[in-house]
Amino acid sequence: MVIRLLIILTITINTMAVVSSWPVLDSAAKALAEGKLDAASEEFETISQDTSAPAFVRGLALLGQADVSLAKQNVAQAKTIWQHTADDVTLLKFHRDTARRRILELPERDPAAYRIQLPELPEPAVVLHVASTGNDSADGSAQKSFRTLERARDAIRNLKKTHGGTLPKGGVKIILDGGFYPIRQTFHLTSEDSGTVESPIIYQAKPGRKPIFSGGVLIKEWKPISNPQLRDKLDPSVRDKVLEANLKTAGIINWGEATQLRHRPELFANGQPQTLARWPNEGFVKTGEILGEDRFKVWNRIDGCRDGKFHYLGDRPSRWVDEPDVHLYGYWFWDWYEQYQKVASIDADARIFTLSPPYSNYGYRKDQRYYVVNVFRELDCPGEWYLDRRTGMIYWLPPEGPRGETVLSVFDEPFIVLNDVEHVTLLGLTLQEGRSDGIHIRDGAGCLVAGCTIRRFGGDAIIVQGGQQHSIFGCIMNTLGCGGADVFGGDHQTLTSGHHVVENCIVSDISRIKRTYTPAVHLNGCGNRIAHNLFEKIPSSAMRIDGNEHLIELNVIRDVVQESDDQGGLDMWGNPLYRGVVIRWNRWSDIRGGTHTGAAGIRLDDMISGVAVYGNIFERCGTVKFGGVQIHGGKENIIDGNLFTDCFAGISFSRWGQKRWLESIERFVQQAGQPPYSNRYPELARLKDNEDVNFISRNLFSNCESVFLRDGGIQQGALNTTTNRFITPERVSKGMFSDDELHLREILFEKIPLEEMGPYSHPWRAQE
Repeated sequence: MVIRLLIILTITINTMAVVSSWPVLDSAAKALAEGKLDAASEEFETISQDTSAPAFVRGLALLGQADVSLAKQNVAQAKTIWQHTADDVTLLKFHRDTARRRILELPERDPAAYRIQLPELPEPAVVLHVASTGNDSADGSAQKSFRTLERARDAIRNLKKTHGGTLPKGGVKIILDGGFYPIRQTFHLTSEDSGTVESPIIYQAKPGRKPIFSGGVLIKEWKPISNPQLRDKLDPSVRDKVLEANLKTAGIINWGEATQLRHRPELFANGQPQTLARWPNEGFVKTGEILGEDRFKVWNRIDGCRDGKFHYLGDRPSRWVDEPDVHLYGYWFWDWYEQYQKVASIDADARIFTLSPPYSNYGYRKDQRYYVVNVFRELDCPGEWYLDRRTGMIYWLPPEGPRGETVLSVFDEPFIVLNDVEHVTLLGLTLQEGRSDGIHIRDGAGCLVAGCTIRRFGGDAIIVQGGQQHSIFGCIMNTLGCGGADVFGGDHQTLTSGHHVVENCIVSDISRIKRTYTPAVHLNGCGNRIAHNLFEKIPSSAMRIDGNEHLIELNVIRDVVQESDDQGGLDMWGNPLYRGVVIRWNRWSDIRGGTHTGAAGIRLDDMISGVAVYGNIFERCGTVKFGGVQIHGGKENIIDGNLFTDCFAGISFSRWGQKRWLESIERFVQQAGQPPYSNRYPELARLKDNEDVNFISRNLFSNCESVFLRDGGIQQGALNTTTNRFITPERVSKGMFSDDELHLREILFEKIPLEEMGPYSHPWRAQE
């Protein structure tokens, strides 16, 4: 039988808006808040033993019973109730897991229990030294350092050979002195370069020093433009300010491509990325009429074409007909996906752009956002630059103030690659100014990247593919063309956990070149964790989650989804079998981007189901059609114990209905009915039932414009409350409700560990 109960208690300061369908549950919670403990205990027990009550309601009643016992200072009885709850397989897994957690938190919550257990590094048997002023013919001692990582690696290989293929107990530490280390080739480690738990290999910065590995080249010889014809193409206000340099003179022969990911050079001045000459200098312009011939319609109402040809608006592009390498960057059809496109020709009279294939994945339509890059004539704003690939000349309009150092990124491969490596640690290194990625880790086990700074790259900071128990800890990742960490571990087909961790990191100012689907962390596979991080200043999502049984906890996410549409600070998409993901105790702030559809704190898109979202804080989240949490076509998600404050809406829904749900899940039904899925997730036996129904409980909505959007009155809810007062996260974290806010204590609201959210102090954490 399809159960669709509306059990939502919604209260303002003075009035009760909706009466609960389970008044005895509300009555019990009210009695607890008022200190009528015996009455509360009796009512909660009655509900928990009522076999006609939904499992959702019985689980809440049992948690209420335990809270009564705590109020009576009977911890032993509370523990007994929690254990009974944990053992009752007829209840929701969320309530069983909550009970187990409450037992583990006795007698009080220990923040250390929610932090990674880093390896204790033994006293090394061998210490080698590397310095930028060293010599690879030296012996690697403190007085006679090696010059390169490769030489140190080879010394460890030789050490293994002299010890029967193993390392001495304690392993090897390579200490790197401060200074600049030019990167001209990838530093490769393979399985033969592995350590063990008892004999790890540590590549570590010397205390108090900063070894910097740079894939860039310093550009020193800037001078005024020497070609008067080129000079005259520029706006008169900047002709005398634009400088030029010869890349051949600087020894640079790889000029890359203007917009090709991981091959695009970038110019940095005083560590700041300069802007590839563009128009307009800020924001976007809109496409005019679409002129391509391969036409189509979406939803029988949106006109598009697959080949790139359209009118541009205004006269400005007509000045560029002799520009050799014009590129456009735009959201060509949907405001959640963008691409660079090369211009094949410009018809100045008809005001037409004709683009070169390959065309945009989703086609083109009128009134979409784009801007133009790589146009010499548009060198008109301080900080813009242009590279003429016909001559190898670079042109730059310096910002005002001291010029400082200018560096062009040149190296277009990953800096460090670990392939099938075990128990190697990279500690305290700085990697910068590369066109591609920073570090690749493939397969292997137990490797750690800690306290590293990875910045000014055109690609991702760190990519982990496969393996077991790799960790990224205390790193700073910023000024990146793509994302922070792309981590794939475990197997969501076999439900084998990878146990990879991204913890205590700061990731900001990323997705500068590829502005969508390049988050601070992309997590894929099964059984991995993202915790205690700060993610901020990102044009699209901060996290992209694929797979099963990941844990996302105690992060701070703010000022993201700045530019794209139809996204969330955390985004999941497209598979109703992505079960067991827990998103708890995170702080989501100022996520208010979006154009047509909106931006959410957490977005569960296209069938995502069985996700637990609890104990989060949502501040100023949601726009257009989205709330702090947006559920698109999923079911059995649990939204519990969260604070929504000053949000456009608390929770929004896009209900699919039975027909669309059954059609969409058809390709997943066979897998859902077979091990390991059928064993791990017995609720999948009812995959076809109760579409669009989620569990909403114990949430507090403070000063939100709306509480629910498009819920349809079908959600299973209990003990939610709303107030027109502004309730700060600090008050909620301490349970500080005044006497006239009794109703805020009537929802069995757990304290939210606000003080634990975000990065924490640690000797291995990188410093700016």
